Amino acid sequence: MLKYFDHKVLKTAFGSFLAYYLADYFGIRYGLTVSIVTIISIQETKVESFKITIERILAGVLGLGIFALLVKILGFTYITLGIFILLFMPLCMKFKLMQGFLATTVLGTHILTEKSISLDFLKNEISILILGLLIGNILNMYMPTKEKTMEKVRKEIEEIIKNILTEISESLKCNCVSVNEEKNFKRLKKLVEEGKKLAIQEFNNNIFDKVNEELISFSMRKEQYGILKRVRVYFSRLYLTMEHGIIISQFIEKISNNIEIEKDLGSLFIEHKKLVSLFSTLPLPQTRVEFENRATLYQLLKEMHELIELQQEYKEEIKKLEVNNER
Repeated sequence: MLKYFDHKVLKTAFGSFLAYYLADYFGIRYGLTVSIVTIISIQETKVESFKITIERILAGVLGLGIFALLVKILGFTYITLGIFILLFMPLCMKFKLMQGFLATTVLGTHILTEKSISLDFLKNEISILILGLLIGNILNMYMPTKEKTMEKVRKEIEEIIKNILTEISESLKCNCVSVNEEKNFKRLKKLVEEGKKLAIQEFNNNIFDKVNEELISFSMRKEQYGILKRVRVYFSRLYLTMEHGIIISQFIEKISNNIEIEKDLGSLFIEHKKLVSLFSTLPLPQTRVEFENRATLYQLLKEMHELIELQQEYKEEIKKLEVNNER
């Protein structure tokens, strides 16, 4: 139960109370609607909050204008509401204002209830919308950072990738598959998606700082996950352990020991180049099985190069962004 008791719950509860209180204080009728507008304005990120606010204001002005016109033509009847929705909903969909559809429709029902489209009452309806959105946006300015959670996810991702690479290295030596393989891949996929989601939220909460290392980092790990999935398939094509398979195994083990984001991978690129040269000097395979194994191992070597290249490109991209941000 306590795990659901987060900042969003607190903001929603406090916001609904404050909205109702201020509506009563300022003499705004239908104060409960102000609370509802506030509740639906509590969002996950600041960017999302601002975007939805603009949508609701535009939809509110457009919708109330249409409703007032329909009332002039059709009167305060039930059919007015139906015709309004028939016209207003497609307009909201066309102009991407659906976030304001429900709130504006509720304001329209107030007009039917009061049987009034006087200027004072229309001001009251606009006040409901503005006060609810204002309180929601003020409360949305507080967004707790996701840094600690992202750090935890990042470390676990590194640990799982390290385990997978170590298991690949061992598999090349014994021509076997780890019992933890499926579990590790499922967990890695889940963590990469979770990390990316957290990074996007953090990115959308930092209005002025647009250098998001975490988002780039988790995107890079997602690409590495794709490479590891391809590597996983190769083992179904390996039928025997070869001497150069042992050499590649040792190389992969070194990668696993340098998978942390801060590690320098320069020496691994040099070693990879030497391994490629070694492959070109090996005697030609004597059998079809040897040929297929050699080709698979060579492809595995190429995938490992792409794996470390992604990590190196990430570090270079971050350096460039930091330099541009300082200017």
